[in-house]
Parts: sequence; structure tokens; C-alpha cells
Amino acid sequence: MAALYLASVVLNAGIAWLGLTGPADIAGLPLLALVLGVFGLLTLPVGNAFSRWREVLADEFALTITHKPQAFADAMTRLANQNLAEADPEPWVVFLLYSHPPIRDRLARAAAWQARPATTV
Repeated sequence: MAALYLASVVLNAGIAWLGLTGPADIAGLPLLALVLGVFGLLTLPVGNAFSRWREVLADEFALTITHKPQAFADAMTRLANQNLAEADPEPWVVFLLYSHPPIRDRLARAAAWQARPATTV
């Protein structure tokens, strides 16, 4: 909704500047695309951070339910190899572009989970 509001504000401001007949003028489409593209680029790290957080929760859930950290690590390694994923990306690349945790973090999480002392219920 924020993107559409911003697009509305920019289109209404650009009516006189671009000589448009109104916000519905098809000639304003490039301006609309530019505004939405810039907005999407600026909000991409936020969306990716949310997605990475959810993936960490999913990984923890999988490890807790299965109690098989080695199988989890093997599956993540096979998946990374199949997708030609970079094993150790730069932190800034992860921040900007990754929607899933890098394989190094997932393998470290599995190793840390395996090192936990067993708890009895």
C-alpha cells in the first residue's frame, strides 16, 4: 500500500511537470514503473530479512521435530550443490540479496543443534 500511495503522490506531482492529462494518462507509465522499481529496490532488504528469519524458524522446527541434524546438514548441502549456491557469501550480499540463510549458517545451526545436551521430557 505504501508503494501505491507513493506512486500516486509522484504521479499527481508529475502531471504538470510531464504535461500529462491526469494520473490515468498512459504516458505516465514509465514514471510509475520508475517509482515502483525504486521503492521495490529500497524495500528488498527488509523483505529478504523477514524471509531469512522465517527460514531460520523453519530450520529450527525441522531440527526439533526430526532430531536428525546430520540428515538436515546433508540435505542442505545437496540442495546447495544442486542450486550452485555460494557456500560463504559476503555479509553485505546476504543482507541485500538473500531470501534464505546461506548454507554456512544452516550447517552451523545443525552442528550447534547436534552439540546441544539431550533433554528429557
